[in-house]
Amino acid sequence: MSLRQMPAVRRAGRTFTFLAIAIATVLAGCTIAREYFAPKITREHITEVRYLDQGWTAQDRELFYTTPQGTELQGLHYRWLTALELPFSRDPLASADNLRGWGFIVDSGGSSTESEAGLHPVGMGRHLNNEDNTERLDLGCALCHTGELHYRGTALRVDGGQAIHGISTSAPGEFIVALNAAAIETFINPRKWARFADRVAGDDPVARKQLKQDLKRYLGEVWKFSRGPGQSTLFPTPEGRGRTDAVGRIGNVVFGYNLGIEENYKIANAPVSYPFLWDIWRFDWVQYTGFTNQAMARNVGESLGVMAPVKLVDERGALLPEGEFGQSTIDVEGMQCIETTLRKLKPPKWPQDVLGEIDIARARQGKALFADQCAHCHGPHESAPYAWPVAGGPEQNPAQQGSVNWQWDMAGQISYDEENHPVREDWRESLWALPWIDIAVIGTDPTAARNYLNHTYDPGPLVPPNPDDSDSRRVNAGDGLQLLLNELVPVLYKNRGISSDHNGIADYDGLNVPFRIASKPAYKARPLHGVWATPPFLHNGSVPTIYDLLSPLAVRPTKFGLGHREYNPQKLGYVTDMRPGSFEFDTTLDGNSNSGHLFTDADVAGRIGSRLSERERMALIEYLKVMGNPEFSTALGGDPQNWDRYPAPPASAIGEMACDKYRRNPGNTLVQRQVQP
Repeated sequence: MSLRQMPAVRRAGRTFTFLAIAIATVLAGCTIAREYFAPKITREHITEVRYLDQGWTAQDRELFYTTPQGTELQGLHYRWLTALELPFSRDPLASADNLRGWGFIVDSGGSSTESEAGLHPVGMGRHLNNEDNTERLDLGCALCHTGELHYRGTALRVDGGQAIHGISTSAPGEFIVALNAAAIETFINPRKWARFADRVAGDDPVARKQLKQDLKRYLGEVWKFSRGPGQSTLFPTPEGRGRTDAVGRIGNVVFGYNLGIEENYKIANAPVSYPFLWDIWRFDWVQYTGFTNQAMARNVGESLGVMAPVKLVDERGALLPEGEFGQSTIDVEGMQCIETTLRKLKPPKWPQDVLGEIDIARARQGKALFADQCAHCHGPHESAPYAWPVAGGPEQNPAQQGSVNWQWDMAGQISYDEENHPVREDWRESLWALPWIDIAVIGTDPTAARNYLNHTYDPGPLVPPNPDDSDSRRVNAGDGLQLLLNELVPVLYKNRGISSDHNGIADYDGLNVPFRIASKPAYKARPLHGVWATPPFLHNGSVPTIYDLLSPLAVRPTKFGLGHREYNPQKLGYVTDMRPGSFEFDTTLDGNSNSGHLFTDADVAGRIGSRLSERERMALIEYLKVMGNPEFSTALGGDPQNWDRYPAPPASAIGEMACDKYRRNPGNTLVQRQVQP
């Protein structure tokens, strides 16, 4: 079934008229509606923003913050964000206070994110939509992977850290609700429309007419999304701040919305925290369940989940022909630039002058405890680079994958093993082999892992029909994405002029790694350098501090406030009290369990070590503040986690060339202040 054949979409046009009338009535002055749409924001009192020393130059940071990846927010135009007013108000929607209060990170006073188009948060960039050549708002990597910790008026910027906004949350007063209510009111309120049009189109009558059409088209896209992958019934567990059900959303968008198969919509009740990104290029497998291994496939899949426009099927639901299939705003050059830049990123260093001095004697005790209790899972487990077996022809599948594109496999840099089988030799000097820990062993909330394995989709035209055995066609999210990306990514490369010449495809794929999928009922155990700067904890963010994570289950908070960024340097996590604008995290809901990863003497599921005394917990916390930081290695009596001893990333001239088109005038780059320990 194509998208246009879906009943909800056929009704979208006439339903939109009734929706506008209904909202016009509500917006006329209803007190309840005013309260519903009032922004739900936290209040922050920051006197200084400081950038932690993570090895980036100001230009590196600028590239990460602004480089587009081709995603769109239902086609919202870039300039509209700062031209819209709050519902029932003439105040700007995207004021610095509002954006910060919704959890976004705002740089002002000379940042390139502040331009003639107004102030935009870190990670909200722009790109040209190839349908009409208009400038669209782009949701970049930095939007969800940049963090801040606030302490006594100082904001510590954590590049590559975990965001705490709720951009995907459709709760009253949250950003996306306020944005769409503002857009609807602007469309139907003549006075609000006039002010908006003055800001965006000026006095040009042709431009104002086009603006009205564009705004109507945007609202139509919002309506279609709300009746498809954005319908509230799909999200029974509130995502809140700092989380999204990434795999669930990708599955619903790709297999339901993009392929136009309404029956493919699944309940997405497994929100996960945005993971931190330093050292990720060293991992052999990524994602919380460790289901994929390649940077480009991961990033293209993510961009589809964040609504990058892409053409896949026609009105009948058949794959589009060559030349039309894969037309998209997805920017693989931008993704390559971001990946190249992220390889330079180091873990954040604990700033003693802000968060307190390190007790070296206690940290030494913690080092021994970490080696005894934690390193067997979290490693890092260094490994020689892999020689990834690849398919050398159409009938070959040496890695036993659900699907293989042998031409893409062979488009990398190919070597041959002792038996003359083709392989791609990983370009890393060494890598980190991340162990999968079975959900029955780790005992943490299993919903994300089970949903990944058990939610199956009709792949539609990606697999030929089999009337005798329709169930055999169904695929989980990983295998389904592999079916699609095996076809889509090579098309994206071709459309951008990226070929195997000079190992171009090998480099864009990510260090000559072929695209693979693994399906295990498990979560990966990642190394913990800089983990002190990445609250909350566990994959679903259900434990607010490291102190709570090291404590018995009975004393872990069952409900806590999340949304403000005030840091607790004693417990290593956010302060947990409920404040205006906070989201209440409830660990009793599906997908939100705070169980597992337990240090206990009881024989229970999820036990990973002996019960820790209060003294031992505090010793581990003290070590985690500086674990791996080379400036503390001598004081610690040597640190096996010292990150200076790990090999540097391979140089990528191709990646640096990809960044050239996104580099800004040096006069506009961020002025950074490095925090010294």
